[in-house]
Amino acid sequence: MATFVAMGLILFLACVNVAALMLGQVEGRATELAVRSALGASHGRIAQQLVIEALLVGLGAGLLGAGLAASGFRLLARSLPLGVWGESATFDWTLFVVAMAIAVVAVLLVVLVPAVSLWRGDLRGALSRSRTCGIQGRGGRLEQGLVVAQVALAMLIASGAALLVRSVANLYAIDPGIQTAGIAVVDIMTSREMAEDDRGRKIDELTAAVGALPGVRSAAATMKLPLRGPGHSFGITIEGQPERESSSTYFRFVTGSYFETMGMKLRDGRLFGNSDVPDGELAVVINEALAAKYFPGENPIGRRMGGGLDGWARVIGVVSNVAEASLTDEREPARYYLRNQIPWFGNDVTLVVRMTRPEDAAAVLDDARRSVQRVAPDFAVVGTTTMDRVFDMAVGPARQIMTLLALLSALALVLGAVGIYGVISHFAARRQRDWAIRVALGLSASRVVTHIVGQGATLVGIGIVLGAIGTVALARLLTSFLFGVGTVDPLAFTGAGAALLVIGVAAAFIPARRAGTVDPALVLREQ
Repeated sequence: MATFVAMGLILFLACVNVAALMLGQVEGRATELAVRSALGASHGRIAQQLVIEALLVGLGAGLLGAGLAASGFRLLARSLPLGVWGESATFDWTLFVVAMAIAVVAVLLVVLVPAVSLWRGDLRGALSRSRTCGIQGRGGRLEQGLVVAQVALAMLIASGAALLVRSVANLYAIDPGIQTAGIAVVDIMTSREMAEDDRGRKIDELTAAVGALPGVRSAAATMKLPLRGPGHSFGITIEGQPERESSSTYFRFVTGSYFETMGMKLRDGRLFGNSDVPDGELAVVINEALAAKYFPGENPIGRRMGGGLDGWARVIGVVSNVAEASLTDEREPARYYLRNQIPWFGNDVTLVVRMTRPEDAAAVLDDARRSVQRVAPDFAVVGTTTMDRVFDMAVGPARQIMTLLALLSALALVLGAVGIYGVISHFAARRQRDWAIRVALGLSASRVVTHIVGQGATLVGIGIVLGAIGTVALARLLTSFLFGVGTVDPLAFTGAGAALLVIGVAAAFIPARRAGTVDPALVLREQ
């Protein structure tokens, strides 16, 4: 919803921008249109001419844009940092036709502004005003209003993007408890007809084969990858605590090198080793959250727990908390069992492969897929990815929406700068003779520049304030994507407003400087 609103605002901003520029063009052609009116052309005839001109330009631009969209869609989707959205995006001809229809409607709405202004204006009086006309008339006020609207819309989009940038930055600052860089992920579906013992042995063979690939530092298998939802949970009982209320914890099967491969830190005790044999005492590694909940104020090493399996399992180590289910959830109790000691149940298995060089994580995926096909041809590779991508997915839609809004806000800033530049240029051009006279009478060029830039800065400032108010009103659309930041964030609003003010002043300075450096004698002679 937020992206559709932002795209609608961009379309509206573009329409306002073009309307302001067309209005300025009509003002600049006032003398020409006045001559035509004096020769007998009616207002309707002149307005018809302007509408046809605008339609030809608008439809031509629409067709050009449509051609670029149709031919370059796949390249654009791959080049933009949209993550999974970019990979799954497809060209939709229905939306294409709708977009073309919207473009035609937008052109018709845009041409109404100069047409109505022309219809209500006094063309024949334009000849007498052409020598001293400023931006104080009706057309000037309308242009000013359109500039304020452009800046307000740009502020609305830019501040929304700033809120998401802050939110996504907060999400990426969360420690997931694992090292995501340099880890390749291979998701596998095992054979349903295979016995549990055979499935376990085949998983060990796959882990060994993938671990032997060039550049691989370590490899492991797990039944559930962190950051992908809660997965399996089973009830838990603690030896010596019969009065404890019934509860459950996350339940994970892993191979021996899982903790090393994922970069999980050992807090106490030891990890799985050679002493943890299939026929020996069942060992379990727990996380800090489980230790804090079930063994408060005491050392859990050596204690026994049950639940989900036959018999007791002895706690041999405590590892750091991991974002098992969701990045933003509170860390939940989890326990890890060694695959060698218990049969692997279920058909899903995930191989995790840590590379010696982190940049090789994506490159090893094809080799890992071929290893699976060679060692276990009856297993199916469901998908391949990297832990960095898994982390990006855990950040959620906010990341993709942030990317789109950032791109749209950049486009809004460009459109706003073009609109400000065009209106200030028309303002300076209409008062060119006035400035020339004042400069000839001793007014410094810097005063001219300051006055024109001040005119533009005032319009930008009003637009920023209105845009900030609009953002507060519409920020509820982004509430579900925000994390660690409120809908009224001073830093985001200040950053967006400062960027708009700088761009607006820079856009106004160019025509202001040109007006301030004009030769008065040359201007007066031309007038």
